[in-house]
Amino acid sequence: MSGFWLFDTLIILLALAVVLAVIALYFLIFREYQKGDKLHLSRIADLQRLVELELERSRYFSDQVDFLAKQKDHTQDQLDLIRLQVEAMKIGEK
Repeated sequence: MSGFWLFDTLIILLALAVVLAVIALYFLIFREYQKGDKLHLSRIADLQRLVELELERSRYFSDQVDFLAKQKDHTQDQLDLIRLQVEAMKIGEK
């Protein structure tokens, strides 16, 4: 009888050890998942900041292109006007 009592106690202790080991592993895995999730969210936030920065830079370059196109058109208008004035002066000299 005493052998069965020892055997039963040993099985209960082993089962308890297995349950505690499973709980500990579950806790460790959950903790690692949370760390990974935080890292993932941090990377997403960094990427969002990079996207916003690129959009701002793109808008700036687009504005610069628009400004240069307007300057080019204005300069071309002035050159056309000067050309017409020179042609008018040549016709006036004749």
